[in-house]
Amino acid sequence: MSKIVLAGINSQYVHLNLAVRYLKKYVEANSDLKIEIYETNINNQVFNIIKDIYELNPDKIIFSTYIWNKEYIVEIVKELKKVLPNVEIILGGPEVSYKWEKFMANMPEVDALLLGEGEKVILNFLTKKDKKALGVVYRENGEIIFNGIEPIIENLDIVPFPYEDWELEDRTKIFYYESSRGCPFSCSYCLSSIDKTVRYYSLDRVKKDLKRFLDSPIKLLKFVDRTFNLKKERYMEIWKFLLENYREGITFHFEINANIFDDETLDFLEKVPKGYFQFEIGVQSINPETMVAIKRNNILDKLAHNVRRISRNIHLHLDLIAGLPYETYDIFKGSFNYVYNLKPEMIQLGFLKLLKGTQMYDEVEKYQYKYYSKPPYEVFSNEFISFGELVKLKNLEKMLDYYYNSEKFRYTCDFVIKNNFDTPFAFFEKIADYYDKKGYLKISHKEVALFNILYNFYVENNLKDLDIFVEFLKYDYLALGKPGLYPEWLKSNKDSELHNQLIKDSEFKSVREGHKNSELEEFKYNIFTNKRENINIFFNYKTKKHEIIFK
Repeated sequence: MSKIVLAGINSQYVHLNLAVRYLKKYVEANSDLKIEIYETNINNQVFNIIKDIYELNPDKIIFSTYIWNKEYIVEIVKELKKVLPNVEIILGGPEVSYKWEKFMANMPEVDALLLGEGEKVILNFLTKKDKKALGVVYRENGEIIFNGIEPIIENLDIVPFPYEDWELEDRTKIFYYESSRGCPFSCSYCLSSIDKTVRYYSLDRVKKDLKRFLDSPIKLLKFVDRTFNLKKERYMEIWKFLLENYREGITFHFEINANIFDDETLDFLEKVPKGYFQFEIGVQSINPETMVAIKRNNILDKLAHNVRRISRNIHLHLDLIAGLPYETYDIFKGSFNYVYNLKPEMIQLGFLKLLKGTQMYDEVEKYQYKYYSKPPYEVFSNEFISFGELVKLKNLEKMLDYYYNSEKFRYTCDFVIKNNFDTPFAFFEKIADYYDKKGYLKISHKEVALFNILYNFYVENNLKDLDIFVEFLKYDYLALGKPGLYPEWLKSNKDSELHNQLIKDSEFKSVREGHKNSELEEFKYNIFTNKRENINIFFNYKTKKHEIIFK
């Protein structure tokens, strides 16, 4: 029996490849074949991957190919064929499905491609001796042959649960799960818009699968359903099941359309324990012309109302895309400020990628797009926004990650914006320009350096109420954890006697343990009431609670 290896090359170490697990389980459930999974990430060196695969000594190796790993896999395949000339190399996934004739012509090292939904295609490819399975592109007598697309699976319940029991013991990895396939929407930039047929796993099957996750110690499960909340009866039943079987320490991540929640759904979500659910909401743009061009319809008042209702206990990620049609640099500011003012935990600022097979890819000339010719096909410019302006947004994205998405400057950031800038965008634009001029964008920074740079930015730009700003900055710095060092701007003023008494009154085993796990600091401004008054704040890093002591 030939040795078959499925290779999943992920974007990060913490990710698990869902596709290769589904393929392995489906083949093994429907044949006598055994498949081995080889999994790594794009940060691994090519030579190490070639060495690993060589040592596995496969007869067939099948790569799962995506936008983040295509160039990497192409390089691996070219070199792998030199050391394993007789191994059969097969590729599947969205990045080899579009214009497959050209890809095969340019890659003689590749023996076959698997196109379309993978489970039935890979099973037939591996079990049919003549290779003439639907969904397979192969070489025969110097010709490239394709027999047509394999019909999609209608009953998804025949696809086995993807994970092994031992895998579910891993507390460090991000697990992925699907309860449906397909998407009914037609967003012009998205590959999911190609398959408008939405298919669902049965609710009994989904509940059975989710119980396995709930009974395990995993910490994060991400649903990959393109829009989870399409059918209210269905998604509410799943959410109620998760609430009835609540387990502390696990978070469920869903991609949702927040426009379509009604009051009953919002009332339910207010009962969900904080941190149990995490929502990703694609806003992308609030510009009316842009929304029409990309076939999205945000009802802005309703979206804002719904987001604010659920933000009390649901961890929110809101998405924006720069480089969309009709959105100039100045118009994009409006989209950014709208999302920022909704105060999600994370703002994901992405940049348009022209994916082959999408409507947006076919509109390159219409909007005068210039874009990177290799994956990830990111946009350089269009008729509405220049390359220089997108570079400025790239720099701003880094500031957003430093000073907002990190949640390390929670109080300081708000103070700086409210007291010195007309809009949130104006602040992030200004500090991005500061980083650029100082050369700070080209180097990585430790945590304390981000605080120091923000302080210097404030001073050098002569922003108002420096003394109050320092109090906010000091609080955010001390809230992170026991300081290893005190920056020059943080003038510490401790009451040691009070600190010792507070330690004794707390549940520390000893004064020594208390000093290791707490801090006391005097503030001359109460950042919570916005009043000039002297207070002490006791930071208990063990309980992660911070107590205000008036003295």
